[in-house]
Amino acid sequence: MRKFQFLLLDAGPIIKLFELGIWDEFINRCDVTIVRTVAEDEVVFAGKAEGKEYIDFGLQPWVEKGLIKIVDVEPCEVKAFYENSNILDKYDIHPGEMESLTFLYRISGDWKFCSSEGPAFAVLGFLGKSNQGISLEEILQDIGRKQSRLEWKYAKKFREKYTRIGQIDSIQGKGLL
Repeated sequence: MRKFQFLLLDAGPIIKLFELGIWDEFINRCDVTIVRTVAEDEVVFAGKAEGKEYIDFGLQPWVEKGLIKIVDVEPCEVKAFYENSNILDKYDIHPGEMESLTFLYRISGDWKFCSSEGPAFAVLGFLGKSNQGISLEEILQDIGRKQSRLEWKYAKKFREKYTRIGQIDSIQGKGLL
């Protein structure tokens, strides 16, 4: 049985898993879901710019094999969610994170969202969904694949720091929904 049945991934962790050469192992041990914006816009153009290479991860083969799932969130849902809050005034959220967080906010179940962006974790803390954030370090540790080469943005302490910022903002009334 897979450890993570409801795992939603942002672009940063996907890119890192490819860099580490453990993407295939990871998706065999986790049920991975990715929102369309991350899969088609953010992961495709990941890499370096201006004279450096771009990498197209081409996730479609894994979708076709049923190893990952791509989900759509209607743009009107994303727009409505953020128009009814001042989250975007407070936090710098990228389009893929916006779609992922909207999906997470509206779905039921024990979903976990893995990102490498502080503002994404802060929004989870702000919305009272801090238990739904998870770092890449935590996932890898849980599946028995501890990595010593992970940067700060993939660490449990990073997730905890930014989640706490969002919780404090919520408690202090800085941008309640």
